[in-house]
Amino acid sequence: MQPDLFDERNLISFTSEDYPGERLVACRNPELARLRAAKRKDLIAATSRELEKVAGMVASGKLSGRDKIGVRVGKVIGKYKMAKHFDLDIQDAALTFSVNEKRIAAEAALDGIYVIRTSAAEAAMSAEAAVLNYKRLAEVERAFRTLKGVDLQVRPALVCR
Repeated sequence: MQPDLFDERNLISFTSEDYPGERLVACRNPELARLRAAKRKDLIAATSRELEKVAGMVASGKLSGRDKIGVRVGKVIGKYKMAKHFDLDIQDAALTFSVNEKRIAAEAALDGIYVIRTSAAEAAMSAEAAVLNYKRLAEVERAFRTLKGVDLQVRPALVCR
């Protein structure tokens, strides 16, 4: 998908053989893109700091053995879920890592884009209406959570005739 194809409404409507009988609407939200970029930057920085600590332990001899180093690195990578953005080289007495800028750029190109599916025909529901209805689902989900939670305060209604 090419982000520059988005029109002034930040919507692209298309079909795919993977979803027969359905329309797909790709939406671009610039604010969501900014939030995701900032979060990714923070998580990569936190992961780098933790990996530096592990590399320091390996360099000082406190941690050795490929298996032990790998387990420790796995905990760090698993904590922040940023493994795809790092290139790791684990040896018996050495650990090196680098941030893979190419993968980060590829992911950043998709920041703020989400796709909704609808089986409603274009004549019955425009792409804008499909997105609006999708966003309204959040209100419905909130209402259902209230029904299931302890926040619901139902009182009997007294009807007098």
